[in-house]
Amino acid sequence: MEVVNDPRLEFFALKFSVAWSPAEVAAATSAEQNVTVTGVKVGDVIHVNKPTAQAGLGVVGARVSAADTVSVTFGNFTAATPITPTASETYSFLVVRAK
Repeated sequence: MEVVNDPRLEFFALKFSVAWSPAEVAAATSAEQNVTVTGVKVGDVIHVNKPTAQAGLGVVGARVSAADTVSVTFGNFTAATPITPTASETYSFLVVRAK
């Protein structure tokens, strides 16, 4: 975890990195999947970075659904092909939290 903290601001940022292998996403749909990110709290604002691009697949949303848990929504924009996100990639999570 990396902390960015400027005393002039009313918030600070935290960066987390987690190796993750998300499950398959059915064609023409979206699917929310949970990943453990130790240290996140309900109420945090979060941004997720998938380290590689995959044709037809996108990260379309994320939220902290419980302490230490991030729910990431993947979208599969293909008409007929299920897509499994690349296995064992290290995802980055940027958290903004009020002081």
